[in-house]
Amino acid sequence: MSKAARARILCILMLLAINVSFAQDQVIKRVTNDPANDYHVKWSPDGKSLAFASQRSGEPKIWLVSVKGGKQIILDTGLSGDHHIAWAPDSRHIVFDARYAGRPNLFTISLDGGKPIRLSHNENIDFQPYWSPDGSSIVFSSLRSGNADIWVMPARGGPPAQLTRHAADDHHPVWSPDGKKIAFSSNRNGNYDIWIMAAAGGRLRQLTFHKSKDDAASWSPDGTEIAFMSERSGSRDIWIISADGGKPIQFTKGKYSSWPSWSPDGRHIAFSSKASGNTDIWIQAVDTKNPPARGTAPAQ
Repeated sequence: MSKAARARILCILMLLAINVSFAQDQVIKRVTNDPANDYHVKWSPDGKSLAFASQRSGEPKIWLVSVKGGKQIILDTGLSGDHHIAWAPDSRHIVFDARYAGRPNLFTISLDGGKPIRLSHNENIDFQPYWSPDGSSIVFSSLRSGNADIWVMPARGGPPAQLTRHAADDHHPVWSPDGKKIAFSSNRNGNYDIWIMAAAGGRLRQLTFHKSKDDAASWSPDGTEIAFMSERSGSRDIWIISADGGKPIQFTKGKYSSWPSWSPDGRHIAFSSKASGNTDIWIQAVDTKNPPARGTAPAQ
């Protein structure tokens, strides 16, 4: 074979490799496939598993699945109304809200077995918990002040401290990867937008400004971007914005996508979507080569 022929073959192989790499970078994967609704997905810190809420057993329960797909396992807490979920940094414990005496309270459970541990003992409503990156604290929403505010408590339980005080509702708090900030959704300016505050409370900064509802923030692992769900396109979709502010980029297009959760390596985002007709869990690649991150729509 001549040198020219070998060179042509080498160029073809290189182009094929580039195309394969591009296809892999743009992969969109459906993880669950069930007639029931699967939602509130959270990626484990070790990158191996997804926890999500599902009504496939009749009422909301916590389910686990490998990010590679396969068998989905119910996490039997013995409680009802298991709903919002967050992982501990060790990927072996989960904090969640569930009904106790008819009202949502906070619990933790070990994936190694055992009964759930009740963290909050509140006659009002504690919900939407999120574990701090250092494992020491849990931030959550609560109605104990009369409306939904952001509170924080020790991860082992104990007296909580109030972080926000406003007549509006503050929801879905999430810690930044460095533990210095908390993002949350609030309607204190008339509609729900994403806000950021210092982890100790105070120094609030509005991140998104839109007449639609922006909610369910998820930090990128490096803390530079935030994914959130919004209806600003006319359909509920996932958007990404710089943590410093700016113009959001649409990540999914259509089919009612919500509840984003960034992978620990920053290369993918898991979310729930009605792309298949019912609400399932999907994973979509993030374009890390062209920040701010961009995505493509779920398969139609």
